[in-house]
Amino acid sequence: MNSPEYEVKRPGISDGVKLWNIWSMTEEEQLRVLDDIRQAQAIVLTMLFHNGSSQLCPPKDENTLMNGILVLIIKNINLVSTNTEIYHADNTYIHMTMTDNALWAKDHRKHNYLRSVLLHILQSRIPVICFNAKDFLRTIYGRFMNYRNAAQSVILDPRIAAWLLDPADSSSSFEDLVKKHCKTLAVGAIGYAPDTRLQTTSKKLSVLYHLMMSLQQKVQAEGLWDLFYNIELPLITILAVMENCSIEINQEELKRTSVLLGKHLKELEKEAHHAAGQKFRLTSSNELREILFEKFHLHLKCKSKLPQTNLGHVLSTAEPALNQLKDLHPLPGIVLQFRQIQKIKSTFVDGLLTYVNKGCVSPTWNQTGTVSGRLSARHPNIQGVSKFSVQFEKQQHAQEGKSKETITINPRSMFVSTKGQSFLAADFSQIELRLLAHFSADPALLQLFHETEERSDVFTNLASQWKEKEYGNITPTDREQAKRVVYSVIYGIGKERLAECLGTTPAEANTFMERFLHKYRVSDYTQKVIQECHSKGFVVSLMGRRRPLPHINSKSYGLRAQAERQAVNFVIQGSAADLCKLAMIKISAAVTSSSHLTARLIAQIHDELLFEVKDCQLQEFAELVKSIMESLQHADGVQLKVPLKVLLTSGKSWGCMTELQVK
Repeated sequence: MNSPEYEVKRPGISDGVKLWNIWSMTEEEQLRVLDDIRQAQAIVLTMLFHNGSSQLCPPKDENTLMNGILVLIIKNINLVSTNTEIYHADNTYIHMTMTDNALWAKDHRKHNYLRSVLLHILQSRIPVICFNAKDFLRTIYGRFMNYRNAAQSVILDPRIAAWLLDPADSSSSFEDLVKKHCKTLAVGAIGYAPDTRLQTTSKKLSVLYHLMMSLQQKVQAEGLWDLFYNIELPLITILAVMENCSIEINQEELKRTSVLLGKHLKELEKEAHHAAGQKFRLTSSNELREILFEKFHLHLKCKSKLPQTNLGHVLSTAEPALNQLKDLHPLPGIVLQFRQIQKIKSTFVDGLLTYVNKGCVSPTWNQTGTVSGRLSARHPNIQGVSKFSVQFEKQQHAQEGKSKETITINPRSMFVSTKGQSFLAADFSQIELRLLAHFSADPALLQLFHETEERSDVFTNLASQWKEKEYGNITPTDREQAKRVVYSVIYGIGKERLAECLGTTPAEANTFMERFLHKYRVSDYTQKVIQECHSKGFVVSLMGRRRPLPHINSKSYGLRAQAERQAVNFVIQGSAADLCKLAMIKISAAVTSSSHLTARLIAQIHDELLFEVKDCQLQEFAELVKSIMESLQHADGVQLKVPLKVLLTSGKSWGCMTELQVK
């Protein structure tokens, strides 16, 4: 009698689709399927869900469970090579029904066969195609996934290819991509209604094959194939492993911090009401505006012009405006503190609590979420967790004369390593400034990165050159000004925004920027990038990543200026993303090939990689990471004119990391 956990059907042909159910096959038929896989020229697959949908038409509820896999084995690509023949009955379709998520743990004859089929597919050298390959790998391997058992799984994902061609379009569905890249494909008979029949989904797999082949031709024609195949595809597996690696959270400390911050918010609210001389909602911009400008007339006392809102064109109560007003009255400063604490509580404490499962969190990583090529994270957004601590004085209700207690909150301190392990953070130091020096080839900037170790702080050294002051006489303010000016050049933020960052007037900010550009001839480089973008309509990163900018030749000055800023910004940020992804791939490969290293990559925070490492392997692994990341100066066709420097820190808590020195 058949086990009730499997849907059993005899293999046969229905609606022209030869559909094998793996659980009802004889041993002879099973061997024949394995032979078909070995001889296949391409394989296309998708997950099936309990509600009848598939990855090609995903369920709205992200928690809908998988209940099977549908596989198309293409024996002869010539039979599906034309748009008029999208489906051929000679191809083999395999339906694997799986209701048990412990596939890799079970020692059962049918589970062993299913594992054999999947491994033959995932480790084959022929094209294997899947829409949303990361989710497929993460779900199939589950908690048993690691770098070693998934290292050879390279799956062609059309979403990644389409995103490389148009990075501004990051969330296209299967239907959208078919319409965009396979316009002549005759798919009217298939339609795009939610998948309710296996035959419908089977035919869509043929469409998926054509979609990938169409995108492959376009990616190759645009010179993006190396980036797609050697960087983005290996990253799919790495991100799938990361999502299956949970990060431990100090849940009790998180709850205690939430209560503490809640009390402090109430105290700040009382202070604000006292400073205002009346009660009002601190979260209401209109009520705050009335008090600041109609009651206290602070805009009339301000020396510089206050910014206005974009919509109503009324005086702003945003952070830049409050910073300009905080020396004129206590209320703006209190409101700034309130907003800071409220954001930490709502986003990094209470928000984090909602994603804690069994004392851990597992962020979801989006490979196609940005135009720059950088990764993004959600559930929770671990990249947005501030590294800066917030301090405030706790109100005392004891006897007078007792000193106030200072409370320090660091949102990252809630992330803790498991017993016997430590966090290791590896950060590309000043990567954007180094890339600016490389691309601009400015002699003064290049010299900056070849100074002796005695003057190792780059931004202090930069400030020393820029302001023509002795290195030892550079103040923290000098250093911060130099850093802000550099990023204003990279991001093209303009003198008004730079003035807000520096706390100066726009005129002073403009003077700082002009002095910097006079000292370092990077404006020649930025103008060259902009001119090439005007000519080609796109810009290219270090490893060939592209960003089309359709407004670069717009008649609108605003749109054109924005595109010009984006052009310069992309070359720097896109190149930084390239280097960081390459580092992730090479380090993961080193762990895979090692006989004993067990370190796991748990997060990528822009230019920083965060690992969890066994204490006994920390020093060895840290040396390996530093060596790999710094060697990227001369790796895989990259020839940077400046050295790369990696700063290593380690600790038991992400919020309490100390510098780690290695050889």
